[in-house]
Amino acid sequence: MKRFFFLSLIAIVTVVPVARSFPLDRTAQGMVTSAHPLASEAGLDMLKQGGNAIDAAVATTLAISVVEPFSAGIGGGGFLLFYQAQKNDMKALDFRERAPLKASQNMYLDAQGKPRPNASTDGYLAVATPGTIAGLYQAHQQYGKLPWKTVVAPAIKLAESGFSVSHRFTEATESRKFQNAEARRIFTRNGKPYQPGEILKQPELAATLSAIASDPNSFYRGKIATVIAQDMRSNNGLVTLEDLKQYRPIWRTPVCGNFR
Repeated sequence: MKRFFFLSLIAIVTVVPVARSFPLDRTAQGMVTSAHPLASEAGLDMLKQGGNAIDAAVATTLAISVVEPFSAGIGGGGFLLFYQAQKNDMKALDFRERAPLKASQNMYLDAQGKPRPNASTDGYLAVATPGTIAGLYQAHQQYGKLPWKTVVAPAIKLAESGFSVSHRFTEATESRKFQNAEARRIFTRNGKPYQPGEILKQPELAATLSAIASDPNSFYRGKIATVIAQDMRSNNGLVTLEDLKQYRPIWRTPVCGNFR
């Protein structure tokens, strides 16, 4: 049986400058920690079902994309670093976002050659080709133990049934100006951010995750990819269907050393 010591997995869409202690959950077979207890529970549940660290990492990351979409999401990317104890081998998977094929060095400059405020961080022009789903699926296919649908299931349930909004969630959404109408529709109620304790349901995200559970390639070559490309084209974004089709995660050799 394969045994893994999971070191770290980071999936990032935006960075929130808030320092908090991370919730911790445990089982006799391992330990899971993340930025949200519901995400930690998702990973812990994989271990209880006989899964390994990769199964737990995938489930935790997908759950985070539901309960903390301002921190990570299926439209972002990340890095996976883990240690395979039996082989004394360290692995690193780079599934960060990639610049679209149409990206250029002057895309964030105005006619006078000056940077346009927030052009590289807000709006469709700031969107890169996402890598989260490709990275998680590749890691799972090579090293996971449980069925793919099993590790996606907790995130689907959280999106479909809803979850109690945290103070951190409210703080993050209050600090954002949702210029996108769909973002306002999903993350606000009557024009105001969801308050702590209120239940947020995301049926469209649940449907998307269900489609990914059935066929993860649909995100890059199927119906989901088509919808992404159409939305980008309609809003002057750069990500195309070809960008999505060409995306591939990259296995890299991690830099390792001894401390003291």
